[in-house]
Amino acid sequence: MDNLDVPSVEKKNTEAYQALLEIDKGERTFKSKEGYAGAYALSLFLPPLGIYFFIKYVFFGNGSEDIKAGYISLILTILSALISVWSIGMLFKQTTSTLPNQRSDMIKELITPENQNKLKELFR
Repeated sequence: MDNLDVPSVEKKNTEAYQALLEIDKGERTFKSKEGYAGAYALSLFLPPLGIYFFIKYVFFGNGSEDIKAGYISLILTILSALISVWSIGMLFKQTTSTLPNQRSDMIKELITPENQNKLKELFR
């Protein structure tokens, strides 16, 4: 009777071990997806950090999902940087276009060396 019980115990142990492996794999997958989401968010809102995640996942990653996440981080970083540069350029265009030309001409006149000397004499 002891011989009959040994295979059933071994079978139960292997099933339990496989179940634990599946649970562990599921937890690792969930944690990696959380890590990817954080990497994507940081790549989008703080573009230079996306380069870090690109290097981390592509060169030091363990699988194809890591490499894919690295490239997505790089793409989000590039897009975010381009949008930032474009929006800052548009902001500067708007602020400089509202200045009247007459005032900018007066400022240019004040910058000339002859007029600077006259201003210095007036302030003395």
